Amino acid sequence: MSELSLLIEPSIGLPADRVDALAAGLADDLRSVRGLQVAHAQSPAVGHGKSQQAWELGMLIVGGVFSATTMRALAQIAIAYADRVKARSITVRSGGNELVITGATRVDQRLVDQLGRLLAPGYVESAVGVAPPAAQDSSRGISGS
Repeated sequence: MSELSLLIEPSIGLPADRVDALAAGLADDLRSVRGLQVAHAQSPAVGHGKSQQAWELGMLIVGGVFSATTMRALAQIAIAYADRVKARSITVRSGGNELVITGATRVDQRLVDQLGRLLAPGYVESAVGVAPPAAQDSSRGISGS
């Protein structure tokens, strides 16, 4: 199963509990998409504590079967959420590649293709029958396109 991480970047400095609430709200919205599993990102705890892991504030892990339709829904939800909560951006990552979206980003085939390339080169293009563009860097973010 493929995974993406989503990181909410607030437009202003917010306390940790508010950033956590923003991530929880986005997680709730994403859970409405059939086939996606959404959880808070975990990291090893630092310092002394009972828990071996701690939440990464503002970061979610989204797993599932990513079709072109699922990618479009994920993009629409992330963009609407960024606009609604006035977040600066939501960064979508897979491995070393990332895509930055904002409330002003348009959901179009190009965005869906770029999200698909985060998971596997050629994945979404073959799913929708479009040839992959030559030598395009999938690590470039887009904002407000």
